[in-house]
Amino acid sequence: MLTDRDYRAVFEALPDATLVVDAEGVIRDLNPSALLMFGWSREEVEGSPVEMLIPAARRGRHDQHRLRHVEASSPPSMGQGRELRAVRKDGGTFPVEISESPGNLTSDPEHVICTIRDITCLERMRWLSRMKVTAAENERKHLSRELHDEFLQFLVAFTIRGKLLVDERDRDERERAWEVIADEILDAIRGVKRMIRGLRSPKLERQGLVSALATLFRDCRKVHGVTIHASVNLDWVADELDPVTILALYRIVQEAVTNAATHAGVSEAAVTLRSTDGAIIAEIRDEGRGFELPDSRAATDDDHIGLTGMRERAESVGGSLLVQTSPGQGTTVRAAVPMVGPEGER
Repeated sequence: MLTDRDYRAVFEALPDATLVVDAEGVIRDLNPSALLMFGWSREEVEGSPVEMLIPAARRGRHDQHRLRHVEASSPPSMGQGRELRAVRKDGGTFPVEISESPGNLTSDPEHVICTIRDITCLERMRWLSRMKVTAAENERKHLSRELHDEFLQFLVAFTIRGKLLVDERDRDERERAWEVIADEILDAIRGVKRMIRGLRSPKLERQGLVSALATLFRDCRKVHGVTIHASVNLDWVADELDPVTILALYRIVQEAVTNAATHAGVSEAAVTLRSTDGAIIAEIRDEGRGFELPDSRAATDDDHIGLTGMRERAESVGGSLLVQTSPGQGTTVRAAVPMVGPEGER
């Protein structure tokens, strides 16, 4: 038979935040997990309205919900698995799943036991899943536009020129027509190679990070007319990095440089890579138009999905990403990733 002390020990050890709330919505008890989650002391919370843990904009609706529950003749379990937002002592909000059920306590049967679980990680996983689907769809749209605007148009033009060539009787005109067709075929081949490099970087695999970045910067000047002033001081480090870290660094720089070339409205940008204190720092800076940086706590929209991709790549290898920008003030992207060897050694 479990004693009251045993039940109290179980209550104190519960990993989820747990509150005991009376019929008036006043918190009468809570466990250490709740104190840790919300950042309040026991003295600050006990005897206070439960609405103190709810964002101000939602307190009225929660109060009405609680009253309906108390007045119900046969109160069902309140909001099993409801996903809401809670607020910490410092004012920060976070997503939670709340389960509420009648306490059936001997001292007061109208008490409600609230179990609260922080689902920030779950919400982030859902969001990342949506972003990955969106990214894949955007990539398909990008390839579709490239194929339509460049290669389909080339094939149509090639067909027309071929038909005209069949009817051409003048030898000199036929030779000139063949030269034009040959030049267009070479342009199409270059376009295909650009697309392949965008999806996969053979030079990165064959020659390493420094050489692949040099090719990326040359392509940026040829394709977009943007000059990249690069300072890559990695010495021997680049040859000793784990392939996953190398790929993450390359893709982050590639995305940031492409964004600067296509959205910043600049003719030049600066890229710096260096190793320091067991980490590699990559900084991409432009003096262009900048943009309004979305709230880090809000879901990123499609216009800024590139930021999500860069941040996700940095975090996937234990690093971090910082973006500094504002309208008219240029943009700086700074990625820091740990130096990890091919065998996982730092």
